[in-house]
Amino acid sequence: MLACTRHQWMRTAAAATFAATLACRDGSRASAARVMPALDGALQDATPSCVGDGLRPTVAAPAPGLWTSDRTGTGQRVAVLIGPPRSDARTLAVMHQVESVEVEASGDTLRSRLDAAQVHLELLPPPGMATPSDAATADTLAPTQPTATYALSAHIRVAAYEPCLTSTRGPRVRYLRRDARGGIITDVMLERTSHD
Repeated sequence: MLACTRHQWMRTAAAATFAATLACRDGSRASAARVMPALDGALQDATPSCVGDGLRPTVAAPAPGLWTSDRTGTGQRVAVLIGPPRSDARTLAVMHQVESVEVEASGDTLRSRLDAAQVHLELLPPPGMATPSDAATADTLAPTQPTATYALSAHIRVAAYEPCLTSTRGPRVRYLRRDARGGIITDVMLERTSHD
């Protein structure tokens, strides 16, 4: 699995921008043909590979619908409801109502709701990767991947994942809850059980 640092992602984005600028400026196919192999190699190096369960992070917003997970062995259940998109004419932003419910094995329930959630890219550790409790250490030690994310609170994230080309699985939504120090408390992949 490939993990890229912020510097590697910025370098790849800069290379792509530079290559596109050169190809457009010259307006010739020869210039584009010279630049594209280098760009293709840079993008392949930066693309998170699919391993394990055949999922990878995506930069497209998590799809609307009801997403659930039932860890029958642990008694923990998580559900996330992502509402249909709506726009705000003042800010030209697309927003969703997003609500999550986490029921712990002990029966305690944690609810979060955001009426105007906007998707943003966030660097997240790969699913299932435990991080230290110290947030500063967690960010520097754990490899991260850019992922389309809704921030429901300072500690809860809902992120989009897509299947690899070779996978028969459908898209997933990741529910990630951290403690006050940045350590991961809950990290669950959810399946869509209903649309809109």
